[in-house]
Amino acid sequence: MIVSASEINGFVNSVANLSDNDPFACRIISFYNSYAPDLAFVDYWLINDNLNGKCTGAIARSGTAFILLLTEDTDTDEVSSFMRVAGASSVICNAQYKLDLFESKSITGSILVKNTPYENIDEEIKIIQPDIRSAYDLIVKCADNNFVPPDFDDYYVDVNHKLRHNAMRICGICKNEKLAAVAMTVAESKNGAVLGAVACDPQFRKRGYGSHIVKHLSNQLIDEGKTVYLHRAKNSNKLFYENLGFKESGEWREYYF
Repeated sequence: MIVSASEINGFVNSVANLSDNDPFACRIISFYNSYAPDLAFVDYWLINDNLNGKCTGAIARSGTAFILLLTEDTDTDEVSSFMRVAGASSVICNAQYKLDLFESKSITGSILVKNTPYENIDEEIKIIQPDIRSAYDLIVKCADNNFVPPDFDDYYVDVNHKLRHNAMRICGICKNEKLAAVAMTVAESKNGAVLGAVACDPQFRKRGYGSHIVKHLSNQLIDEGKTVYLHRAKNSNKLFYENLGFKESGEWREYYF
């Protein structure tokens, strides 16, 4: 049984009780804390067992993009049926749980995790909080086939809103008055954070700036008691994150129509 969050109390606690150490739980909680369920472009649901009422999963919608937190107890047939009638253009979840979504394609990648701090970081490299426009321009400059940046206006509104609600943060490194590297969290909850949009200007590569910005941001999060997650595209930046000590903890799958 899939129940709207507007019909229940304690949505965040229910999701956290399912898993307080999961990137999809982190993303759903972070999104819920940023955008209230009474807004027109978002929705949230809990997935409950039809027999005993036990919570077995959660769903968040932003426009036509859906995030799923699934567990071994989730009725994936019910979720598949729900997705097929919900008007989804994309659905992301743990690849361990297969959905039956007619006429959909999918891509997969690795879920990476880091929960131990880095030592001996170069303290002479100055970290700044770049403005949203500069961060966006660098992300666009470094974009590849694995990531298509959104329009700036949509990006600015979303990032600015989440920054004000402490649901994300941005760090950068400047050299020669230019933004050389950037990294950000795309979601944060009490116990976790999802790292994303790591970019280093080609002009400044091979100097350790990309590694340094990831280490700095990860340490900041780990010091706050958060586990750091990252969704790495298949066959992308594998050695980079292995050298940074990130470990694979499963796979993500994104369905799209």
